[in-house]
Amino acid sequence: MTAAIRLALKSASFHMRNLRTRLPFRYGAVTLTRFPLLHLALEVEAADGRRDRGFAADNLPPKWFDKDPAKTFRDNVADQLASIRTAHEVYLEAARRPRPVFDIWLDAYPAACRKSRELGLNGLTASFGSSLFERALADAAGRLAGLDVVGMLRENVLGLRPEAAHAELRLADVLAWASQPPPPALAVRHTVGLLDPIVAADVPADGWLHDGLPQTLEECIERHGLGHFKLKVCGQLDADLERLGRIAATLDRLIPEPYLVSLDGNEQYKSVEDFARLVDAMRRTPALSRLVASTAFIEQPLDRAIALHPGATQGLADLGRTFPIIIDESDETLASFTQAIGLGYRGVSTKNCKGIVKSFLNRSLVERWNRGRPADERLFMSAEDLTNVPVVAVQQDLATVRALGITHVERNGHHYVRGLAHCSPRERREATRRHPDLYAGDETQAWLRIDRGALAVGSLAAPGYGIAFDPDLDSMTPLAEWSFDSLEATP
Repeated sequence: MTAAIRLALKSASFHMRNLRTRLPFRYGAVTLTRFPLLHLALEVEAADGRRDRGFAADNLPPKWFDKDPAKTFRDNVADQLASIRTAHEVYLEAARRPRPVFDIWLDAYPAACRKSRELGLNGLTASFGSSLFERALADAAGRLAGLDVVGMLRENVLGLRPEAAHAELRLADVLAWASQPPPPALAVRHTVGLLDPIVAADVPADGWLHDGLPQTLEECIERHGLGHFKLKVCGQLDADLERLGRIAATLDRLIPEPYLVSLDGNEQYKSVEDFARLVDAMRRTPALSRLVASTAFIEQPLDRAIALHPGATQGLADLGRTFPIIIDESDETLASFTQAIGLGYRGVSTKNCKGIVKSFLNRSLVERWNRGRPADERLFMSAEDLTNVPVVAVQQDLATVRALGITHVERNGHHYVRGLAHCSPRERREATRRHPDLYAGDETQAWLRIDRGALAVGSLAAPGYGIAFDPDLDSMTPLAEWSFDSLEATP
């Protein structure tokens, strides 16, 4: 096994792009129409004197990290930037001298979370800044080692010592899943947002975009050959049943073969009883019989304020025998998954914005805890999106999912934005040249290549963390020159 690469962090810079969605995306209580995309670029030096760069990127969205109704979108972005600046400070300190990436994280992650909490940020926001530095450092380590994410895990280039985070884990638990062949393609679990048109009749005559991309759910199914779906529910029983019925009718009409569905509660339920009413009504509705039989799991139905409280989750385990229930927004700390399993949840999501080291650790806990567990009680990880867009954010997300061995992933950024229209011509040219299995098009226009409902991800096996070229930082706005007002002015 290759020795862990030791890195010192020399500098970091932040770069912004403003995006406008082609379609409004409603999730939970918010409708997304504009958002900033932040890129992090690191300069590192290895212990042997070699230098390289590492990159990461993420959207700065409203009302996901923090759903406090008193906070505006501007407040949410300010909080996320505060978390990133705090992480910058602590990662520079933790990586003053060359150290393995895991050792840097072991010091910097708790320090970043603690300092961010002292600023009044909640748990998810507090860890967000760290998640960007984790990815960028891993990207630099992979470039120096000449290995992709799978290779870095198998050779332990990052220096993982999982027992330092969870006493029951060992490196063998990581290798048990990382040594399996990665999937060559990932099925797209297409998000159906709360405002998304289902059929053509849902689009007013003057509402068609005429941009060459599918607009309705039925168009997406027909264009991309979809067979996996993530359906948002809003917590209003009659409205949810009506919408699920229209979606089910469309899926049953267009897809003769088996399909797979997940439901996303987006924290819309204030009690297990409220959520149980939806599950019971779905089971008793004949028009939903095939959709119910096709539902693989339900994601985070309960408000995070109660989702991990023993007194508020009575009956959750029994309910989970109908549909396995997982946590997403409640995955705030390294202990959250353990708490959730004790309360009857069956799994946890992976999202790069929550931290890749946490995902590697949680995947290893799944591996260990499933030993000897009955098949109908086995635990799992799901792969969820946060409107990731090309190039860096979506490719690093897919690289994580591929490495974890998960075979389908929620994907929505490709539907709500215009492909790679926000990228520079150089980025479109390099993306379509270096990742021809993942993208179609050229430097003038490009988009994700979804074939028979799946994304081919073989080209992500390039040295680094999922991207075979550097993003075009010169085409972006330095964070110091960016303002939230510029986002509101984005045409």
